[in-house]
Amino acid sequence: MIPFLGNRIQNAREARGLKPSQVADKVKVTRSTYSLYESENRTPSLETFIRIAETLNVSADYLLGLKEEMTSLNEEEN
Repeated sequence: MIPFLGNRIQNAREARGLKPSQVADKVKVTRSTYSLYESENRTPSLETFIRIAETLNVSADYLLGLKEEMTSLNEEEN
């Protein structure tokens, strides 16, 4: 597991005002699997990771710890 990835996913979800079950449904994983991502007990596949970033509208760089500031995908394009 990538250290802090789960924490960053959780922070982005909460910033968007979404419940874990809402993100799990949109990302097309079970709620228990999504919970494992946030608790850092499982690493999402690359495909799932991309869907999480898109669903939460947050840059992959933020989730991976390459950037400290949480930016939306729209901001990344500019």
